[in-house]
Amino acid sequence: MKLFPDSKVYMMCPGNIHSGGSELCYQLVSQLIQFGVDAYIFYVSGNPANPVHEVYVKYHVPYVLEIEDKPHNVLIMPETANDSYFAYRRIRKIMWWLSVDNYISNIANLIMARAENALAAPMPKLFYFDEDSTEHWFQSEYARQFATLNGIDKKRIRFVGDYLSQAFLVRADKINLDKKENFVAYNPKKGANITGILKLLGEDIDWRPIENMTPAQVQELLAAAKVYIDFGHHPGRDRIPREAALSGCVVITGKRGSAGNDVDVKNIPAEFKFDDNNFEVTAVLDKIRDVFENFDENYAKQTAYRARCEDRSRFVRDVAATFSLRPQKKDFIAIAQGLSEKGKRLAEIFHERDTAFDFILDDRFFEGDFVGDKFIKSEQNTNYYSPTNWGGIGSYDNSGGTCKVFVPRRAA
Repeated sequence: MKLFPDSKVYMMCPGNIHSGGSELCYQLVSQLIQFGVDAYIFYVSGNPANPVHEVYVKYHVPYVLEIEDKPHNVLIMPETANDSYFAYRRIRKIMWWLSVDNYISNIANLIMARAENALAAPMPKLFYFDEDSTEHWFQSEYARQFATLNGIDKKRIRFVGDYLSQAFLVRADKINLDKKENFVAYNPKKGANITGILKLLGEDIDWRPIENMTPAQVQELLAAAKVYIDFGHHPGRDRIPREAALSGCVVITGKRGSAGNDVDVKNIPAEFKFDDNNFEVTAVLDKIRDVFENFDENYAKQTAYRARCEDRSRFVRDVAATFSLRPQKKDFIAIAQGLSEKGKRLAEIFHERDTAFDFILDDRFFEGDFVGDKFIKSEQNTNYYSPTNWGGIGSYDNSGGTCKVFVPRRAA
């Protein structure tokens, strides 16, 4: 899709919600800004005074509560917003398919809401595969197959995936496999019926749910577990199974949704995938016990799966190709997470040696008297240190201290 000099790109997103889909919205806007695009999160719900969930403050992206419905602008909509599709007439639209199942259930809920009283409100006008001007992005092979089945021209289809956060990957690099424990981590919101049966018949196994946890706490649990199971619907290319794999878990899944093909959940040997429609409880429990007893051997069998779980470089390429973008040839960005004297001094050195460096730092970086107010600009509850344009790709990791500083390299 062509962008013009005056184009603005809006990513529609629910406010004050922490989910894999919401994080992907932030990742996209952040990446577009790094390419020099005028991009925004467009909140359609949540607290209008502060719709940014605390987990996503780190992305430091601008947001709006209303958009400019103009022909040069672009609106990217998740598939769950299909009832809002016709609210905007002039702006160019992209439907980003993050979850096939959520699209179907959302339509069902909107229609069934009229079942008790058909005269309560007009029937909603929903997107249903008949808009030739719409471009479609797909985060999973499962979604691509669904769209093709429903007649979307392959010329209007592009793959744009996601990636795991740098903070997660830094912590994952430090996981000690020798400290793994014999328990199973699982998401109670995914495949509850099957998980319930497994727990009932596998009373000798320690089952620990992922619920009411911060991202760091989730990773701490996964870092200790030997097994992660997911017998949910896999409506897209789910994030937690990949996080579990990179946290050193042996991943066991069903075959529904994206887990049913060899693209989205790729390179997991068949012995770790079980048919949900012909479910063999004993076989799953035996495999879990086998992982407990022979962890190193089973862990090695999923090496190929772990190798493709990060996908940051592919995400950057996908976004660039979609809008025909090129890396900026000037400017830098440093993102500091956490506090350490070594990290602070490193940022100071960057600023002292080359004024071409521009910084946007994590808000926690400003605790204390590290920098003077003259270097700080506050906007939308975010502190910016000498901000101008973002640019470049790549990273530098100051792993010597608790403070991580990531600096994209200048483009060649």
